[in-house]
Amino acid sequence: MRLKIAKESLLNVLSHVVGAVERRHTLNILSNVKIQANAQALTITGSDLEVELVASTTLAEGACIEAGETTVPARKLVDICKSLPSAALIDLQITEDQRCILKSGNSRFVLGTLPAEDYPLLTTESSQGTQVQVTQRELKRLFEKTSFAMAVQDVRFYLTGTLLEIDQNQLRAVTTDGHRLALCEVQASSTAMQAVQAIVPRKAVGELQRLLSIEDDQLSLLIGRELLNVTINIANRDKEQHPITVRFTTKLIDGKFPDYRRVIPRGGDKHVQIAHDVFKQSLQRVAILSNEKLRGVFLNFNPDVLQLRANNPEQDEAIEDIAIQYQDASLEMSFNAQYLLDVLSVLDGDDVSMSMTEANQSVLVQDAAHPDQTYVVMPMRV
Repeated sequence: MRLKIAKESLLNVLSHVVGAVERRHTLNILSNVKIQANAQALTITGSDLEVELVASTTLAEGACIEAGETTVPARKLVDICKSLPSAALIDLQITEDQRCILKSGNSRFVLGTLPAEDYPLLTTESSQGTQVQVTQRELKRLFEKTSFAMAVQDVRFYLTGTLLEIDQNQLRAVTTDGHRLALCEVQASSTAMQAVQAIVPRKAVGELQRLLSIEDDQLSLLIGRELLNVTINIANRDKEQHPITVRFTTKLIDGKFPDYRRVIPRGGDKHVQIAHDVFKQSLQRVAILSNEKLRGVFLNFNPDVLQLRANNPEQDEAIEDIAIQYQDASLEMSFNAQYLLDVLSVLDGDDVSMSMTEANQSVLVQDAAHPDQTYVVMPMRV
């Protein structure tokens, strides 16, 4: 295999797949990317056997001098490309003894390779499954508004991902770590005859957020029993470079997501409305003097006034009063400040509404301007 290609073109394709590659893997070959080149296209594959990314782009005429395929160390290749001048031309060649020689200007690099036929790929399911049509913008929004509430490490492994549920032309994303819950839904069309659920792993969610744009291009998700597939067309900012097509595949988490509908509190008899920015900034200030481990902040709701209070073992204390719309009985609750700030960070409206019942019961947080977003935060036990 021999390929002559502009540094930016090669790096652009590489950057779309390298996120799936682990620096250290029990299978050495999975620290590599698979490179395939022919007269028409360059295709690079990265995988960790959980998430697989395959990026392809059209090659300029004459760029592929000799067709072929190989695998080379992913991070080393990326670092070499990044270190070259922006206008560099790369001559990449695989020799008869299966070594990769990369030349550019006066630089010459030699990398070890492993056979392309040994590169493991995720088993491609048949086209059977649930097809879901949704725009890039809406799918990206789903993940951005909910991903913060995924559990990081939990024996309940099904909480370490995002639940995607398609039901009656509504595509819904739900996450929870047991302390808070995030839900966002968008319009979508599908072939589903009944509700279909799939739990997408944390790493896959992160890669999708990175790949998706805010364009209104339609995407077709294929949700199978074990895998989720989607092909994303990525326009290149540099008009001189060809667009890139990324085929994204991820294994789904095999588990039963809890019934999130039972967690969402209904019928709260105490309602408060707070200016979003005022609440967020006040909470950030008061939380400075909260206990560093627990991050607890007291919220004392009184008619037309909310008092925020925090203290710590060093006897520091912060108190701040802000104006609110509240006419119900006085109520004091304690929250992990970060949990509330995470919710406020993804709400876009001018006002935040909270519905409550008792001091030790979960709180429903919403934004009237975006009723398709719902958040639940559990108070701290005091």
